[in-house]
Parts: sequence; structure tokens; C-alpha cells
Amino acid sequence: MSIEEGAKFVAAAYAVILAVLVLYYFISARRVNTLKRDIELLEQEVRRRPAGAGEAGGE
Repeated sequence: MSIEEGAKFVAAAYAVILAVLVLYYFISARRVNTLKRDIELLEQEVRRRPAGAGEAGGE
């Protein structure tokens, strides 16, 4: 194998690694956005509840 052929394999390996990293980044960003949306919905639900409505014991 010559240096030129080896360089092609190295370039292909770097391209695959870059593609995997970009895919991981987008999956992580999507997960973070989903979690942010869930937190906002939970905060809205907490604000809507009257004080003491979710307490155990109901005294």
C-alpha cells in the first residue's frame, strides 16, 4: 500500500468520525430541547395549581 492509498483510508476514517460526532451533537441538542420543553410545562403546571393542592394528608 502506498502513502497515497493510506492517506485515502485515513481521510475516510476522519470523515466517518466527523459524521458520527455531528450526528451525536444533533441528537444531544434535540434531547436538550425536549427536556427544556418538559421543564417549562412542569413549571406552568406548578404555577397553575392552588397552594397545598398536591400535599399528602389533606389536613
